[in-house]
Amino acid sequence: MNPRRYPRESGAARPFLRRIVPVSVILLAVAGPGFSAEPGPTTSTGVQVTKSVPFVRESIDEIRARAPFRAPAALGDRAIPLRRIQRRSGAPGKEAAPSATPATAAPVVSSSPAPSAPALAGSFEGLGNPPHGQDVIPPDTMGAAGPDHLVSLLNSDFGVFSKSGALLQKVSLQNFWGSLVTPVGEPADFPYDPKILYDQHSGRFIAVTLDCTIAPNSWVMIAVSSTSDPLGTWSKWAIDADLDNNVQQSFNSADFPGLGVDAFNVYVTANMFDAADVGQYSKVWVIPKAPLLTGSNPITWFEFRDPPGSDFTMQPAHTFGTPGAEYILFEGAVNRLGVAWFDGVSGTPVWHSPSQVPVSPYTSTNSLPGAPQPGITTTIDTADTRLLNTVYRNGSVWTTHHLAVNGKVEVAWYRINPGSGTVVSQGRVNDPFRWYYYPSIAVNQDNVAAVGFSGSSTTEYVGGYYTIIRPSSGVAETVALLKKGEAPYLKTLGGTENRWGDFSATVVDPTDNVTFWTLQEYADLPVSGISQWGTWWGKFTPGTTEPPPTPPGSSGDGGGGCLSVTRSGGEAPFATSLLTAGILLLPACALGLRRFLLRRGRTVPIRHPVC
Repeated sequence: MNPRRYPRESGAARPFLRRIVPVSVILLAVAGPGFSAEPGPTTSTGVQVTKSVPFVRESIDEIRARAPFRAPAALGDRAIPLRRIQRRSGAPGKEAAPSATPATAAPVVSSSPAPSAPALAGSFEGLGNPPHGQDVIPPDTMGAAGPDHLVSLLNSDFGVFSKSGALLQKVSLQNFWGSLVTPVGEPADFPYDPKILYDQHSGRFIAVTLDCTIAPNSWVMIAVSSTSDPLGTWSKWAIDADLDNNVQQSFNSADFPGLGVDAFNVYVTANMFDAADVGQYSKVWVIPKAPLLTGSNPITWFEFRDPPGSDFTMQPAHTFGTPGAEYILFEGAVNRLGVAWFDGVSGTPVWHSPSQVPVSPYTSTNSLPGAPQPGITTTIDTADTRLLNTVYRNGSVWTTHHLAVNGKVEVAWYRINPGSGTVVSQGRVNDPFRWYYYPSIAVNQDNVAAVGFSGSSTTEYVGGYYTIIRPSSGVAETVALLKKGEAPYLKTLGGTENRWGDFSATVVDPTDNVTFWTLQEYADLPVSGISQWGTWWGKFTPGTTEPPPTPPGSSGDGGGGCLSVTRSGGEAPFATSLLTAGILLLPACALGLRRFLLRRGRTVPIRHPVC
């Protein structure tokens, strides 16, 4: 498809900000390199919608019982295209030299003499390639871990496993959502792009899948398990994706969803395309959890159509704890990540346009080079540099994606302090010979991060790999093998690309909040000469680590510095608290005051090098 750039929104600064510009400029010199003197954040309250939508409550056993009586699936083999667009923030569509923005942390080379990632404590085969006539590429590998079960949710199937590897239930993705189908065949006639997570706040599994790639018949389907047992009952809803500001449209469809959750809401993002596959804008649905947990209909949601500062492929955080805000990350300006956020999450959510966080230079592109594999000249499609998932835990937001360095694809990861708008640590996972792509990241209670991903080289078929990042070192440990590739892989199903991904899953086991599970795709042995993809679950534990540091925003004066302004009410991005407090900070320094209450009941720790 043809990439399209859509222009950045511009808006005049608010009168209050124009009046305090001289103060802001002075503060820039005082506050040090973490401060930005750009205009303050633009907000949006979105549109609140309460509506009765397609809804069903059913168990997995009921789904299986109904499946034989449904009309046979007419999907056939499916090659789901990756819809690529250029980003609003001006990133190039093809290779271009990154600007020389100073990096706050050097890239980490995975082959350096670092400790090896922990050994697997168990691994087993996940869901595999369906037979001819029901085949689909890519599988969109996705999974979640609950107290007693693992759930795989792919473009092909929904499956429940025991943690010892027994497949307990399996239904096709279309049958999982099939009871939502109306007489005209919507909204579950062409499901794709599944996402799932285990919500530790409520003890439920939450799943999202899109339906229909052609406008106007586009839906966001949401499922919530009734308990922590995914073999039991699920409640399911379908929201019309091209209902814009509560007005029915007939020309846009949703693609590549992001799924996040906090204590109060479910957050779904999507890229919106017209019928010609031209990117239009991004969208966020904020859905209060309470009606979902009780299986109610009608439901309420807050719709944010093209919110200020939004961009392509926004990833809402899987939020641990109650920071008082929900963070959404995406590729921002050149060599920056955008960090947007919602506050008011326990009531009426308010979107805040993003802070731009500088990261190590890289080339943002919608066309990365294909990864090599032995025995075949056709490469593995690695898509583009969009972010792939986000986690908030212990005062930091973490995210990951893959990118190209000197024509070779590797994984990048970032840990960001959303309060200061700075990178805490960041790095690259790479190898002199192997390419790494389609990563996912998770963070445990000890601030250890795990990253799982695919990898291949000219001598290695596509397999699954993983590593960890300990807080004591802030670097990725030497990569470990999850599952080796078994054969060359070539499958286009009538398309033009040798599709892989589009994502993977790495999660924390909720039983101990320490152990990790990762679910990765690999190239399986062919069947009747036809290439097959497979998926593989693996479990590993980092071992003993030091306790996590005190999260930013905890009680205490913070120590050091002539000015210490401590938070109340959780994290909020740096630009909000500093700029809205602007006029207060100079008197604060002059008077030696140690605490200020800022707008929305939040305060922010400040450290000045001149103190």
